[in-house]
Amino acid sequence: MTHALSFRTDVEIVPYHADPIFAAIDRHSEAWSVFQVAPEGGASIAADAETFDALHALLATPCATRAGMLCLIRHLRWWLTEEAVNAGAYDTEDGPNAWTIAEAREADLSLCLGVERVQRLPTALPSGRLIAPVIDLRPVAASTPVRFARLLSRAGDVVAALVLVVGGVGPTGLATLL
Repeated sequence: MTHALSFRTDVEIVPYHADPIFAAIDRHSEAWSVFQVAPEGGASIAADAETFDALHALLATPCATRAGMLCLIRHLRWWLTEEAVNAGAYDTEDGPNAWTIAEAREADLSLCLGVERVQRLPTALPSGRLIAPVIDLRPVAASTPVRFARLLSRAGDVVAALVLVVGGVGPTGLATLL
């Protein structure tokens, strides 16, 4: 008698086009572009306010798909590169600034997706904790030197444990003979 195995998952599948992060990326990209060409005066102030709102909405929007995460990483990398000269302008006295949050979100997504980061000078949070650098979208599997270093580290741990065990057994054995 054969039994059919059925697996049930409670994970909701979100279609690629329904990921809310895409609309947030589009809004922020459009607002940033409008601000770049806005004439001085009221139009520039309004465009700056929309860019600010779009950035905060982008940073608060969750990603529902892996594709959305990758698109957000690429967008944040682009934005952080373009706005690097203005990084200090994002400082606020009433909490973490958008620049630091964008770098942290980018680092979190890189860990989630398993992609490596591009080395950049680390940014410190007000707490003193360092934020991870920017992301490179190459897969982690391609980083053989990193894997080799981890393997050597684990091998060293195994050797140290063996030395401790063998080193403890020898004196214990001698003590029981006396």
